[in-house]
Amino acid sequence: MAGLTIPPEIIASMPVRFGIRSPQLGGSTGASSQFWALLAQRGVVPAAPPANSDPLAMLRGAWPVSGTVTSTYGPRSLLPGETFHSGIDIAVPEGTPVCATGDGTVRFVGNTDGYGLRIEVDHGNGVTTLYGHLSAADVRPGQRVQRGQVIGKSGNTGLSTGPHLHYEIRQNGRAVDPGPLLRAAPKGSAQGIERISALPYGRAILQAAQRYGLDPALLAAMVKVESGFDPRAVSPAGAKGLLQLMDTTAAALGVRDPFDPTQNLDGGARYFSQLLQRFGGDVSLALAAYNAGPGAVEQAGGVPPYPETHRYVSAVLATWRALGGTG
Repeated sequence: MAGLTIPPEIIASMPVRFGIRSPQLGGSTGASSQFWALLAQRGVVPAAPPANSDPLAMLRGAWPVSGTVTSTYGPRSLLPGETFHSGIDIAVPEGTPVCATGDGTVRFVGNTDGYGLRIEVDHGNGVTTLYGHLSAADVRPGQRVQRGQVIGKSGNTGLSTGPHLHYEIRQNGRAVDPGPLLRAAPKGSAQGIERISALPYGRAILQAAQRYGLDPALLAAMVKVESGFDPRAVSPAGAKGLLQLMDTTAAALGVRDPFDPTQNLDGGARYFSQLLQRFGGDVSLALAAYNAGPGAVEQAGGVPPYPETHRYVSAVLATWRALGGTG
């Protein structure tokens, strides 16, 4: 943070206002990256991304829909005058929910001749994603969206040969092959995948984990602790299904039937991936937020002091390790 200048009067007030003791400030606080990091920890300033961070990392492992890739990125001549396909096509039934693949701001919603109804999301750092041939849009320009949030419905609008989603990633205006990022979801070892596949609803767990970039063993551990693999499980508080979704959470995630294993796993995995991103990839904090709510974690500045939440986090981490994870 070279060149950063913070007025002396603000620096002087920080020990009182933000709980930073004077010895922590050091002798040259005005332009210190260490000082900036300390302020970021206290929520005074936004955290600065690492200098060598990958702007595309936020999209890693996230699929906008679950389907079959029918056309990949690169040269082709399927449509008249088209010589290069700047994204991928994923075949899905018309009306399939389409999810944002990263946090960002909707910058365009509208119809164009080729793409039909399309949505563009700006993820910052020059990265944008495009979702084309939609039948409906559920967001508006300027709206903030989160990774995994439903933003529209797939369709067959524009120059399209059948119902599918056209998905593009652009960095500084240039098209990027989405394939490597989609394949980047944690896969685990062959032995680990075989172990998960043998569990009840194992294949559905693997698919949901891949869709949202999660470790399949971690998602399976959550299912085991949450419901014991019982899709009809209902908690005393009213949470339902394999990943114990409350009705309000299920509705927000677009889960119509929380007792449907596929819908429940998709919604729960999507929600947990959002929590992981919200808490900087810290699995323990994301698990605590899944159990007690993100507000409780943020208020406590860590895992809340609730015995149930501590038991839950410990149980999931232990089960994750038993299933071959690294928790």
